[in-house]
Amino acid sequence: MDKQKRKDLNLRLGNLILAISLATVPTAITYGTLSIHGLNICSNLNSQVSPSIKIKEDCDKAAWDTTKSYIVLIGFFITLPTWMWFYLSTKKKNTDKK
Repeated sequence: MDKQKRKDLNLRLGNLILAISLATVPTAITYGTLSIHGLNICSNLNSQVSPSIKIKEDCDKAAWDTTKSYIVLIGFFITLPTWMWFYLSTKKKNTDKK
């Protein structure tokens, strides 16, 4: 592997690590928002059905499970544009120096 390709790989990996670390907060915020939204839907549903039917517990579990199943996808779609922005701006800066 020549020197330029190695430098470009290091740049990509470094920016990916930086993007992942910076994307954790927006990912957590999105995860929390979706969780609260799901639990609110369950509360509203529970208040509208007959009191003899207790569905809130099952609905809450389903809301949490659904939100958990999307955590990787949420993180990916927040991290990818951040990584590309870091990578392209750093690469442009390195190209401008030459």
